[in-house]
Amino acid sequence: MQNASVHPGRAHVSVPASGPAARARWLFFPDYRGSVPYQDLLARALEPWAASGPGTVTDALEAAATGPVVFHLHQEDAVPATLAGDAAREAVGLFLAELDAFRACRGRLVWTMHNAAPHEDREPVLAQALRAALAVRADLLHVHGAIGARLARALGAPEERIVIVPHPDLAPGYPDDITDAAARRYFRLDGEHTVFAFMGAMRAYKGLDILASAFDQLAPTRPEARLIMAGRQAGSVEARYLAPSPQVLLVPRHVEDATVQYVLRAADFVVLPYRRILSSGSAALALGFGRPLIVPDLPALLEVVRPGREAIVYTAGDADELTAALDRACAMPADERLAMRDAALARGRSVNFDHLAAALRVAADFSR
Repeated sequence: MQNASVHPGRAHVSVPASGPAARARWLFFPDYRGSVPYQDLLARALEPWAASGPGTVTDALEAAATGPVVFHLHQEDAVPATLAGDAAREAVGLFLAELDAFRACRGRLVWTMHNAAPHEDREPVLAQALRAALAVRADLLHVHGAIGARLARALGAPEERIVIVPHPDLAPGYPDDITDAAARRYFRLDGEHTVFAFMGAMRAYKGLDILASAFDQLAPTRPEARLIMAGRQAGSVEARYLAPSPQVLLVPRHVEDATVQYVLRAADFVVLPYRRILSSGSAALALGFGRPLIVPDLPALLEVVRPGREAIVYTAGDADELTAALDRACAMPADERLAMRDAALARGRSVNFDHLAAALRVAADFSR
């Protein structure tokens, strides 16, 4: 397999030339379609080459006896799941044994490496061993940027099997049929407010304590500022970070698909104060709705947005700098805000799931 890549702002995808591809079954694991539309959108784009659906490695092994199968792993931490100790090691060993049997039956493994490490790393040594085992077994290892490709190489993945395709636009997976004004009315906001939004599961690595501290500093000097925090509260996030004030609008639950557009269209900026990140679906979603970001200067994020174009960037972990970034956003003239929106939308739409499917389809070509 040759390396394929697509980059923001570039429509071309290089894919190895081949004859007609055999239509394969494309099984993805784990199945998280109920929380993020990534797998649904990819399945739709893969339809000309493969019939997609959820499945375990056991399902893939059984299906390989009847025809060509691609097993697409998305979150490797789902293999041990909530297990620890000997039980986790046993689960990983069984998974790899079945994966080897599947590949011996000419099954293909695609691994999308979404994260640099599991978000809840209960067994770091085991997690690293599993990732290294996957890197050398994957027939195609998909990463969302150059930082991911570097990690893949460090894990032992052959260069020719690494495919770089940035995180595709998630906005088509959600309803988008209201105006910005209607979204603001939903939250009882008006055009005079400067609205910041955070949306997603409220987990410790996302830096919500830094955001809360920064907004607390901003609020007395910017009475027009509002912060929408929407998402399920994780147990590791302290309640004091989430206590609403007159300027904070808290939606402490999973945001239903129909409500996503209300949060994003009400916002002037989406704030993602991550402590660490490899790829961000939240960033892709915000850009797809034309919302500029306020983000730390983490390398993986700077692969996606440019300071002053699609994003205001601050030093990671610095609450004072985040306060200054929020203040800069409040002071920004309307024409500059609109220019940032246009740039964000162009960047968000520059890579879609058809691009990703075209780069991955070589894995479904069993005629080679």
